[in-house]
Amino acid sequence: MRDVTAARVPLICALTLVMAGLTSAPADGQAPSGSQDSVTGGAPVITSPKKPLPDKELPQQAAKIHVESLLVTAPVTVIDSHGNFIYDLDEKDFRVIDDGVRQRIETFGVAMNPVSVVIVVEANDTVAGLLPQLHPLGSLFSNLMLGDKGTAAVVAYSDRVEVAQDLSSDGDLLSKALGSLKSEGNGSRLNDALLRAIAMLEARPKGDQRVIVAFSDGRDHGSETKSDDIVRRATGSEVTIYGLGFNPGEALWRQKPPEEQPSPLDTNVTRSGPPGAIQGPATAESIYETPIPPVPIIIASGEIIRSTVASSLLEFYAGYTGGVFHKHWSKGALQEQLSKIATEIHSQYDLAYKPDTLGKPGFHRIEVEVDRPGLKVRTRAGYFYAPKPAEPK
Repeated sequence: MRDVTAARVPLICALTLVMAGLTSAPADGQAPSGSQDSVTGGAPVITSPKKPLPDKELPQQAAKIHVESLLVTAPVTVIDSHGNFIYDLDEKDFRVIDDGVRQRIETFGVAMNPVSVVIVVEANDTVAGLLPQLHPLGSLFSNLMLGDKGTAAVVAYSDRVEVAQDLSSDGDLLSKALGSLKSEGNGSRLNDALLRAIAMLEARPKGDQRVIVAFSDGRDHGSETKSDDIVRRATGSEVTIYGLGFNPGEALWRQKPPEEQPSPLDTNVTRSGPPGAIQGPATAESIYETPIPPVPIIIASGEIIRSTVASSLLEFYAGYTGGVFHKHWSKGALQEQLSKIATEIHSQYDLAYKPDTLGKPGFHRIEVEVDRPGLKVRTRAGYFYAPKPAEPK
């Protein structure tokens, strides 16, 4: 969701100039010279009054009117019954629905913007035997996902969250960071790691495709960040989450990590509202006290499930943000799954619209439909809207 700067209504501006002209009109009754007003159809207006009015008198001349307009973007993936991506759709084939109301598509096209991706890796003792499979993947990310203008970072988590490599377009740095990953500890602060990744992506230009690829079993232990906060923050910042899960054995799945004392998160990942929103008690309450409704999500097999029966947190997050979760991270399937994610990112359609349903704050459900039968559409489930507080008079 992106903010568009509020603009003055042209008619009000014209009326303001008219009133200013009347105030400073000559006393001899002669009509002042001025330009034609294109809005009112020819009414003479003063373009520059002889004596500017004091600032304190301006509010008496005309009220200031601000119109809030939000541009909501939705990267859309379309697949057929066999999981193949569909590339030949036009704007007329899509319908965008916001909270049950069909919207007018403002912009449409194939996703061509630079990709900013944060690779989140579970690096605890549970996955120690699997980490070597990630060491050679730097070139795969660079060649298939990032292209010439993309950037990538690496975040590892266990008992704590560590940025192994900040966002960079240097493929050698990415390969080095992935190649040096080591296991440490028994913790699993997945939510804290995802929040750190989202905060990093929020610093990127709004036009970038913001993506998280997480290698994890999809469980969380010890995080201060709640799952609802991840959904709100990711959907508000237009971040798509993809997950690659693993199952190293039934014994490891049953392994219970020791109890941990919570530690404060860095200040750059503290809770916040949608990008561009002015934070305050009213804004925070309207967003964070709004319940997240269960929504249907499409999993990797193309099956549609309810978010309440997702098999892991990553499947839950992927469903709300428009990504997908592959359940089994294994040596044979890892590169194939990652290649499919990279292909999907570059096969999406970019839709944007200005919703006319902003009378209701809180969660807004996004639905995208196509006219062609037999196709499945995946996009982010929605976004959270909080109106900006009124400007002080």
